[in-house]
Amino acid sequence: MTMLDALSIFTALLEVLLQGGVIYGWPSIQFVLIQEGYFAFNCSFLPGNGTMTPCSSDESTFNLVFTLAIAAQTISSVPFGYILDKFGTWTSRSIACFLNTFGWTLLAVMSPQTVGLLFPAMIFIATSGLHFQVTNVQLSDLTTDHKSGYLFLLAGAYDSAVVVFFLIKVAYDSGTHLTSVFQFMACISVFPWLRTFLLMPKNKIIVDKDGSVGRYGILDVLHVAKRTQITSSVETGSPNTDRSNPGVELSIDETQNEENELSLKSCLKSLLFWTNLIFLSIGSLRLVFFFGSYISWVSRIHPSDRIDFFANLFGYILIAAGLTAPINGVICDVVEKYSGDSNISQNTRKLRGLFVTMFITGSIEIILNVTVLTNSVYGSLVTMLFFRSFLFGSLSNFLAKNFPLIHFGQLYGITVFAAGLFSLLQYALFLSIEDSNLFSVVNYLLLAVCILSFVHPVLIFVKAYTSHPVNY
Repeated sequence: MTMLDALSIFTALLEVLLQGGVIYGWPSIQFVLIQEGYFAFNCSFLPGNGTMTPCSSDESTFNLVFTLAIAAQTISSVPFGYILDKFGTWTSRSIACFLNTFGWTLLAVMSPQTVGLLFPAMIFIATSGLHFQVTNVQLSDLTTDHKSGYLFLLAGAYDSAVVVFFLIKVAYDSGTHLTSVFQFMACISVFPWLRTFLLMPKNKIIVDKDGSVGRYGILDVLHVAKRTQITSSVETGSPNTDRSNPGVELSIDETQNEENELSLKSCLKSLLFWTNLIFLSIGSLRLVFFFGSYISWVSRIHPSDRIDFFANLFGYILIAAGLTAPINGVICDVVEKYSGDSNISQNTRKLRGLFVTMFITGSIEIILNVTVLTNSVYGSLVTMLFFRSFLFGSLSNFLAKNFPLIHFGQLYGITVFAAGLFSLLQYALFLSIEDSNLFSVVNYLLLAVCILSFVHPVLIFVKAYTSHPVNY
């Protein structure tokens, strides 16, 4: 691994930590916006021990902002995935960088009188954050034997990005003007622009069979033709395979075909792809409903003067996501490396590692449902911490290891798009729990569908551990 490789990986984690899953820190920023009087025209506020207590219609409006941001984030994954695969990293990231900067700028100029800007601002920030994570997945090829570890670490950074809204709340509580904080974040949004053209490939990361990496990032900008290592094709004198020449590069499709002949159509016909999609959709709905109803749920079971404490606790707990996410990746790598004897194929080893990660993730999901049903706020926060960091890490790991990386953008986009559409049910579920008697009913329903989603790890188990696995 070169210095450029290490710098790209480190800054990728930093970028995703600062700009990734920021939207999932929604309970923290929602509390601040309530104090500032956003959407106050919806209803009258009742003072409660120095805090502002929102009414039901106010909660619904805030939940609608969150729901639309999550839905737009996931729906945008399809066009972004297509642009990434067809037009390259620089093009797709430039769009994401623009949306990110524009989103923070809208927050910086927003006020309670122009609260409508909150909708596009959150949509742009959520959308760009997801794409920053997706484009950084390809850097796993630079980590050789630790791909799962990097992918889960990346997922952990994405989860830990909730700390951004939490720190904004901390700054606000300490007396800093909200507009000043948003202006600072708008300045921070310049960082992804710099990474795009200095530390990311113009198209995709290209790794030869001998492990050498083609030039990217600053080397492309400076038009440096020197490669990390000289490819075997150069040694044979083939003029059409000299990728060290800026003007002559093998197409991404040709490179991938040497590694795996699976077409995108074949990937979409795979049963495991669709069970994985269902697994993510159900898990995403469970998670989004938890985030969207957290403040409302806590308000029902604890006094109003404790809401601020639990809003802060939410932020503190999720800061640790960067530490918990790699655990599942390490487990996957260990199982893959030491699973069975030397006669087992590499593909089977990968499937066994994937089974363990999916089984653990699904089990934690069920525990989360149980803690919510028993009104255990502390238990639900800890469980949600592990579930959030494991769920999307498992998705990236599954698609990157089970299918050709050349199709990752589109496969990821289709999967997250479907999950996003499914997660729109969250708003309907939230409206239904305005009658507190239905809260338990909704959560029992979620528990049932979460149990049904276990069909995915079961199918992976059958394919990985039976002597004559079925091809699906």
